[in-house]
Amino acid sequence: MKYKLTRGLLSVIFISCLFTYSGCVDECELDSEPTLFIYFSTEKYYRSVYGLHGKEKPVNQPADYQYRVPLSIKDDSTIVIFESDVRNDTLTIHYSRTVEMQSARCGFRIYFDDFEIVKPTTFTQASVSSTLDYSQELYVNINE
Repeated sequence: MKYKLTRGLLSVIFISCLFTYSGCVDECELDSEPTLFIYFSTEKYYRSVYGLHGKEKPVNQPADYQYRVPLSIKDDSTIVIFESDVRNDTLTIHYSRTVEMQSARCGFRIYFDDFEIVKPTTFTQASVSSTLDYSQELYVNINE
């Protein structure tokens, strides 16, 4: 009798905890770093690729000529420097930032919008597209 009562009580507690905390798991949106993915349509070799005013961390030459650079969250633009043995190229992406309170539990979140490639840049055929609402990713295609 005691065993059945204890087992039943533990089951009720477990199910109560399951329903209580199941709503909190997906409350916060994705907390990944906003990332700029740069694709080249032709093979381009750069010995170093990095973003100014963000994290100035050189990126190694990828096999697929796709570079990943973090977006600056403190400025309204990110400047990416492409260094090669022959010359340096630049790419400047401008955007707007909005800081909103997501919830008391999750805190504030930065939302990015209105992306455009602006001067200074040495690339003439570059386009930008975004999925930053959910995955925090921005894509640039360079057809040079």
